[in-house]
Amino acid sequence: MAGTRILLVDNGSYEPAATLALRGLAQEVGKLIGQEVRPVSTMHSTKIDPALLGGSPAVIFEQAVQQAKADGIDELVVLPLFIGPSRAITEYLPKVFADAQPGAMKLSIRDPLFGEDGAELTGMLADNLRATGWTKGSGTVLLCDHGSPIPEVTACRNALAASLRQELGLKPEELIACSMERREGAEYDFNEPLLVHALQDAKGDAVILMLFLLPGRHAGAEGDVATIAKEHAPAGLRWKLSPLLGTHPALPALLFRRHLYSPGFKLTKIAAIIAVLSVGLLPVLIGVLAPKSLGMPERLMILLGGVATIFTALFCFLKAKVWKKA
Repeated sequence: MAGTRILLVDNGSYEPAATLALRGLAQEVGKLIGQEVRPVSTMHSTKIDPALLGGSPAVIFEQAVQQAKADGIDELVVLPLFIGPSRAITEYLPKVFADAQPGAMKLSIRDPLFGEDGAELTGMLADNLRATGWTKGSGTVLLCDHGSPIPEVTACRNALAASLRQELGLKPEELIACSMERREGAEYDFNEPLLVHALQDAKGDAVILMLFLLPGRHAGAEGDVATIAKEHAPAGLRWKLSPLLGTHPALPALLFRRHLYSPGFKLTKIAAIIAVLSVGLLPVLIGVLAPKSLGMPERLMILLGGVATIFTALFCFLKAKVWKKA
């Protein structure tokens, strides 16, 4: 068998710019990991003329699985280029993988970009907002995503909006979370407000803060978001689009961290392992750093004090984690 293969997987687009951007991002992440990261889309991208992609056709996940199977790969690791837990990564990818009859090959899907609390994305969004020239009081911020049929995905967007308001000191009317589009039916009302409606409440130099990763039919300079703003912004409203998250220089490092920590290997486990290792190293450190004249009882007291300190710190950390989730 041939080890592990890493795939950076996005939703896919008919626009060449999206695939080219995905390839560039995969290269950057691969440099950090120290292993090739292959750019793959769930669907759509194979319809792009390879001549528009430097002669190299785009690859979708089904093809990548078949190739890995032919190459005798042990494990496919997917880094999802998705904000939240889209069905593309929770349902579609596992189904395609299973349908390929992979045999002994395993599929591991890392966490989406939001992670546990979205803190990393909050900082990146704040940077992209400031990059437009926005300052507090200059106008309304519209945090806009595509719109999802999955409440958990929209919950990530709303959590990011709340986190940004706190970080930037904004009121709810100064930063509005909205969707580019939504499905019909009351069961999808959680996507509201739509961008077309949120624009009516915007004031000053409004910024559409793009919760999109790569350019394409929706997020390009002439994409659907920009078209909606051009056609529906009230007369006299000045507006602009922020950069995309895919252009932020911190994104490769975030994807690197997602690669390091699989969903079953959370921060609490890492903290516990660090505590145990620290306890194991204490006698060595005491032997090296303590004065040679120090007797065994004193060394034992220092050791016990060190162990108590480490586990008190671990207890406080875990208690804080429980309090935060509560």
